[in-house]
Amino acid sequence: MPYIAIDTNIFEHLLNPIANQGTHIDQLLGQLISLHYQLLVDSTRKIGNEYQQMIIPIIRNMDETKPQLPLLRFWMNPDIRHQVELNQQDNLMQQIGQVIYEPSEHADRAFVYVVCREDAILITNDQIHILGRRNDLLRRTRRQRGPNTDIQSSSEAFAHFLDNGEVA
Repeated sequence: MPYIAIDTNIFEHLLNPIANQGTHIDQLLGQLISLHYQLLVDSTRKIGNEYQQMIIPIIRNMDETKPQLPLLRFWMNPDIRHQVELNQQDNLMQQIGQVIYEPSEHADRAFVYVVCREDAILITNDQIHILGRRNDLLRRTRRQRGPNTDIQSSSEAFAHFLDNGEVA
């Protein structure tokens, strides 16, 4: 099964018409479901805890008629998650920590770590800590990741999957 990492802000932006122009996030998440992608999470639960704190309350308070609700429920299902063993002390994490150095950004470091370990794509709209530092992250992790590892914004991921004929 293919793996994907999806930053918490993508799920939040799903409900923001400005960030989700043309409902590209709805379409992207729906197509990833149809392609049987599994969600990458880390063994230290940094990603899972962030989902629990940020997304689960949104789902609980959401109007049942919202079309995004089934998408959020699907992606928050623990059964579709693939756990990656995360080692805080290894060279990969040290390289990531040199770029995402803020102490509070544990989940951001974990998102980058799991995609490097699984040679996958991270979809994020975090301009400050991840997208704005993408080149440095990819450069520093080059020796510890596969050739397909990438970091993309939601619109870039949508275009990527569309260009490959993977988005309906």
